Order: sequence, then structure tokens, then C-alpha cells
Amino acid sequence: MVHQIQNEMKNLILFFLIVSYISADAQSLPDISYRDYGYSKPLKKVTQLYYSITYGNDGSVKNVEEVEKVTQTFNTDGNIESYENQSFLDESWAKSKSPYKQGRLHKQVWTHSNPYLNRTYTYVYDKQSRISEEKIRFKDGSKSHIKFRYKDSLLTEIEADIDGTQSVTERYYSAKGKLYKEIHRQKVPNETDIVTHYFYLEDKEILSFVEPQSYFYATAYLKDAMGNHSVEIKFKLIEDSTAQDKLLKGIQRFDKEAPQDNLPFTLQAYSDQTLQAYEKNKKELKPYRMVLYLRDKNNNITAEAEVDLKAGKIAGIGFFKTEFADGTTTGTTDFRHKKLHLFEAMLEQTKLP
Repeated sequence: MVHQIQNEMKNLILFFLIVSYISADAQSLPDISYRDYGYSKPLKKVTQLYYSITYGNDGSVKNVEEVEKVTQTFNTDGNIESYENQSFLDESWAKSKSPYKQGRLHKQVWTHSNPYLNRTYTYVYDKQSRISEEKIRFKDGSKSHIKFRYKDSLLTEIEADIDGTQSVTERYYSAKGKLYKEIHRQKVPNETDIVTHYFYLEDKEILSFVEPQSYFYATAYLKDAMGNHSVEIKFKLIEDSTAQDKLLKGIQRFDKEAPQDNLPFTLQAYSDQTLQAYEKNKKELKPYRMVLYLRDKNNNITAEAEVDLKAGKIAGIGFFKTEFADGTTTGTTDFRHKKLHLFEAMLEQTKLP
């Protein structure tokens, strides 16, 4: 029984490892610098506190409960130094330490409230000081690895072997060096490879599907004129539909023009068109995930909200407190009902059913 539990827990962490490295994310290498986390100046500490929200029969807020706390600290070079995640629901936790050698990330050591999830990452660098391999060692002594290959300073291929699960991700760039496509191939013993296509615009995933034509997802990114409020909506497309056929034709055009940086639209224009397509094809485009963001005047996230799409309500909010290396601070982890009302107004404005 103990051996079975160990294998189940290991499979769980392997699943998250695989998702972490093959998901549609333009940043495939480990996030190290404060810039990788979307900040424009060096950080000292970022604290995120997440709250769940429950409602009464009359639709008013009935209860607000702390569910999770995430803390990240950075060193004087502006690089991630430690990470800690605490769950208040089951008292589980995860921590990582990131030591550096000669200014380069040497390893990441992860410990968990469940020791079967403990693991260590170590890094190998090429002659240009780029990460060429990430080695993973689990508590039971088993090993996995991820290899990174470059061409003309751009990351072009990621090869992974995680507990026997093999995959290769090819990355494609425009003439100006902008990532516009990834093709991920996962090896399946005695079966055809699972091939997933991801498309990007302005470093954001806009579309993904599995060959030949299944599991279609389109993502829209909307923001107000000031950029302080933004919405991310992922739609799932019904297979063999008119909307899917139109989207395939559009992405074929995108695939031809993106390499020459000759796209006739921006991310905002694409997102607006996606929302318009949803308005006209609500039976074929189904909202799958929706996240709302509030930012300060310097574009730092101060709060984010997850939407319960079935209920049409804000399911939870994460509040951010960001401490910068220069001593300034933005945001708070205290629950703010005013921001909940802002999120509710944003949700209403999108007019999703």
C-alpha cells in the first residue's frame, strides 16, 4: 500500500512537471529574473493571498475565506531566491530554495509537506551561459531531464524525458525574433504521437489544438483604455463546427504571415474579433476559463479574480503585495470589498452568459 501511494504521489508531481513544460507558455525556461515575472524593476518580495468567496441565496457575499498564501523572495541581483506555498484548507505546503553560483542558477531544491513530492533540479549551461539542461532527481532516486537547444540565440527545441514520458517541443520565430508557434509531440508507446499546436501573438497564446482537429481553445485578452483593468477568457470550440472551420482558415493565414511579421492585426484586435465571434456563435464557442486582473499605474498586478462561469460569479480573489528593492511597495494582501465590486463590474461588462 505504501509503495502504491508513493507511485500515485510521484505520478501526480510528474503530471504537473509535464504540464509546466509543455503547456502553452512562451516562457519555457525557468523563471529566474524579476523581468521573467513581468516586473520592470528589481523585487525584494511578492506576497499573494488568495480568498474563496461564497454567496447566499440572495446573491450577496456570505463568506470570505483565506485559502492559500504564496511568497516569493528575490536576492540583490533581482533573481528568485525562495518560494513558499501554503494551503490553509489542508495545511499542506511546498518550499523551494534557489542557490546561485557565479550569478547563475545552480539548483532548485523543493521540499513538501508530503515528502514523496520532494525533488531537486540542477542546471547545466552551454558556452554562451544559457541553460542547456535541467536535471531532475526525485526523493526515490529516479531521474528525469529536460534539454534546451538554441539557434541564433533563440530557444528552438525542448526535449524532455520525465519518468519515461518523452516529448519534443519545436518553437518557431518570425524574422524579427518573435515567437509565433510551438509544436509539441508527446511520445505514446505503441500509439501515434500526440501532437499539439500552439500559436502566439505578442507573447500570448491565442490558439491551441491537437492534431488533426480536436481540443480547440481560443484565448482573448481584453483591457480598458488605461490598461488598469484586463480580462483573459479562454474559449473551447465545439468540434466539427462552422466556427472551428473559420478559425482553421484564419490560423492558416496567420501561419503564413506571422513569419514575415506581416500580420494585419494586433493582439487587441484579434481579441476583439474573438469576442465578436463568440457573440455570434455562442453554441459553438464555450467559455472555458476566465480571469480578471487589476493593475496599478505602473502595470503591476494588485489583484486577480477567478470566475465561476456556471454561476456567473467571482469565485475567488488573489491580492498581491509587492515590495521592490528600492523600498517602495504596491498593493496589499488584505481583502478589499471595493476591488470585489470592481471585478463584478468587469464581469458584467463582458456580458458572458
